[in-house]
Formats: sequence, structure tokens, C-alpha cells
Amino acid sequence: MRGVGGIVINRDGNRFCNELGTRAYVTDKMFSHDPHYIKTKKWNITNEIPTFSLVLSASAAEGAKKHVDHYLNKGLLKKIEGLEDLAKWMNLPLSKVKETVEQYQRDAKDGRDQWGKTSFSGVPIDNLMDETFFAGTVTPVLHYCMGGLTINKEGNVLDENQQVISGLHAVGEVSGGVHGDNRLGGNSLLECTVFGTIVGKRIPIRPRNLSLQLNQDVDEFSGGKAELPNITMAEVQQHNTEGDCWVVIHGMVYDLTEFADEHPAGPESIIDLAGQDGTEEFQAVHGENILEDFDPVGVFV
Repeated sequence: MRGVGGIVINRDGNRFCNELGTRAYVTDKMFSHDPHYIKTKKWNITNEIPTFSLVLSASAAEGAKKHVDHYLNKGLLKKIEGLEDLAKWMNLPLSKVKETVEQYQRDAKDGRDQWGKTSFSGVPIDNLMDETFFAGTVTPVLHYCMGGLTINKEGNVLDENQQVISGLHAVGEVSGGVHGDNRLGGNSLLECTVFGTIVGKRIPIRPRNLSLQLNQDVDEFSGGKAELPNITMAEVQQHNTEGDCWVVIHGMVYDLTEFADEHPAGPESIIDLAGQDGTEEFQAVHGENILEDFDPVGVFV
């Protein structure tokens, strides 16, 4: 959101950082609203969690439409027409919000702001009363652990003397030191894929069960799986609970009951769609090829 032109505003109605800075930088600027943190560089967990407003113009939102649509659907962003309603949503005087946004417009024309920002995309239009804004509340969170077991480039875990521990491998967030000084956004799954592939090729694989292979051979010889049944919305709607969760996606019906707890983003986003057509919500986040790992229970008619 920050990358396409979103600006971050504090409770006083002021910007306070270069929004294009690293997560560590922006988080530090957020925490620096607290006097104790400024002195110690440590957050007092008994303090109130600081929150800020993330505001995007219509053009900025268009630059991240897939994500904006997803966050709108989840209720994390709100579409707001005009600066006056934005000020009401932020619970701030219109004059203050107007002052901040107009200063941002001037900084964009000058090509630099007081925090060193030199790239300005998705700047609000001149007539702020006619601008469409997308706004949400943000706060620092621990979303990724950059510490962990030391590994080498083959994914072997190293001991305290930097020697390989035979037979022990680590992949993903459990490992540390693979990102350098700062982790780039989007590398979480990439890290798992790269090192998972490397380690997977090195680990001996037990031969497949012969009877399972024979069953698969018979299935392939007979033309594959049986034809899927047609399933109506009335039937889908009967499977609308956490313990019985069917979802329609791209014209196919999937039983996601067991998968819900394994969903990387948590089970709630799947359970919320139980007994419904979740195509729109699915395609806002995923590519259709992800469904190749799932077997549908029927065809939606």
C-alpha cells in the first residue's frame, strides 16, 4: 500500500516518515511517538498500541487494485468520498487533514519532502473534495521472525562452531541470516521455495508403496477419476459450518473443511465463505493454478 502512494498519518493529523522506507524504518518512526521508546529504543508492552491512518488516493488504489479489493472485502480498508468525510473518519478537523494533504501535494511537485522522499506516485488530485480515498488503520506487528537456526547455502543447520550438523536441515522462517541487513517484502514464501527445493533434492526419499502405485496405474488405465456430480447452491449452502465447509471457486465445489486449519492466512477467511461462492474473494488473492492441489467434490450448477 505504501509502495503505490499510500501516506501514513498519525493521530494529530501529521505525516511523520518517508512511506517508502523499510518496514524497520517506518516501524521505528511509529514507535518514536512514545517518549520511553525514544530514550530506550524498546517498546513498553504495557503501553497502548499505537495506531495510524493509511490513506490512498483513487489513483494509488488502482495501482494495487488486487490488494485493495481484498482489504475492502476483509473490512480493513474503507472507501471514502471527499476530504471532508475522510477527516470525519479520522476524527480530525477538516482544516488539519487538508493542511497535511496539501503539503504532500506541494512536496510531490517539488520532488522531495522533509524525510527525504523523492518518489511520489498516486498523489491526490488538486480538488480534494472530489477525490476518492481508501483508508485503513495500521499498527506495527510482528509478522515475520528474522532470527533462527544458522544454515549454509545447502540448507544444512550449523552448530555454534559453524560446522554442519549431520542430518539436520532447516527451511523458511525457522532459519536466520539468509536475508542480509534487511528482508525485502515478498521473500517469505520465496525463501521456503528456494531452500525447500535445495533441501528436498538432497534428502533421500523412501520408495513409494507398491500397492499405491498399482492403484494409481489402474486409475490412469481406466480413464482417471469418475465424473464429478453436479452440485447446486442449495446443496452447497447446507455445508456452511467450521466442521463442514464447502466453497464454490471458479465453477467447482471444494470441501475445505480439513484444509481450513492449514491455510497460511488462518482458517477464518475460509470459514467465512462456508456454503457460499468464494470466487471473487479467492481471485483477489490467489492465482487459479493454486487449485491444482485440491480435488473438487463436484461441479457447481
